[in-house]
Amino acid sequence: RSNSAQRLRSLSDAFAVPEELAAALAASPGPVLLVDDYTDSGWTLAVAARLLRRAGAGEVLPLVLAAAG
Repeated sequence: RSNSAQRLRSLSDAFAVPEELAAALAASPGPVLLVDDYTDSGWTLAVAARLLRRAGAGEVLPLVLAAAG
């Protein structure tokens, strides 16, 4: 099992915010609803939320449909 730093690096490399979305985030002052169908550790949500905030989202609200455990 990988440690936290390895998981963060792996997930950060797996995601990117397209330029069109970054432009829309910069133009919209409202929050972003980030939806994930399933989570077990929350790392995917944390990394995606971080990328969205760095791209200009003021607030990211996570919503998970199902969680492990």
